[in-house]
Amino acid sequence: MKYLFLLFISTTLFAQSPNVKIEIDSIKTIDSTTFRKFTIQYSIRNLSNNTISFFLNPERVQPGSGGSMDTSVSMSLFQEKEELPAHRILSYTWKSRELPAGFESIKDEKVKNEVLKKYLKEVLDFDIDNESEEIKKSSDSTYRLTKSSERLMKSIMKLNPFEAKHYSRTFYWDKKRYHKVDEIEYYIDEKSNCFLQLFIVLLKEEYKERLLESDYINLMKTPNFIKGWYVSNKKEINLKE
Repeated sequence: MKYLFLLFISTTLFAQSPNVKIEIDSIKTIDSTTFRKFTIQYSIRNLSNNTISFFLNPERVQPGSGGSMDTSVSMSLFQEKEELPAHRILSYTWKSRELPAGFESIKDEKVKNEVLKKYLKEVLDFDIDNESEEIKKSSDSTYRLTKSSERLMKSIMKLNPFEAKHYSRTFYWDKKRYHKVDEIEYYIDEKSNCFLQLFIVLLKEEYKERLLESDYINLMKTPNFIKGWYVSNKKEINLKE
């Protein structure tokens, strides 16, 4: 379904005029014995002579395509022409993505939960306490809609005519070359050329069910609030030996 969605938006949104340009400016590399650190510097530029707005969290980059309704920047990883599972290869932290040694043997449930919470926060950037609190309140449809609308309205990005904003995001590679996702196996060749590419999917009317009516009405009245699918250049990333 993810690919059907992307195919749909590619045929419907690419016809839009290119108001926005997303570009990878550089990828800086620092190597160590156990991991390789990549600092990705990228920019988002308004190509028009109008002030434009759109839904986007420009500082958040998701390895992989992200959700179809996600406002983050998405990142794809390629080995030559083959797409690799970026979410398995690149991480937000240099720490091991394996659960701490001896985790399964911890008898004290309180201690075990604390270790798990720390792991989820540091390795997966997932705060289980905040998520649990949201789940408790999610049965209240009014609360759920209010919070959803609040998050979306806070994610509105504005660019003045020909303005460019620059961002930086760091990822780590643990130097593992073999990865298996479901039944598909991937191997990063020691001598192959690998590339990163960013893309953003800017939606508008599609968020109607996630916005308060008043917010949606204001949104539809906003001049030059754009939508579209924008893809960056490909930039080489060093995954060689």
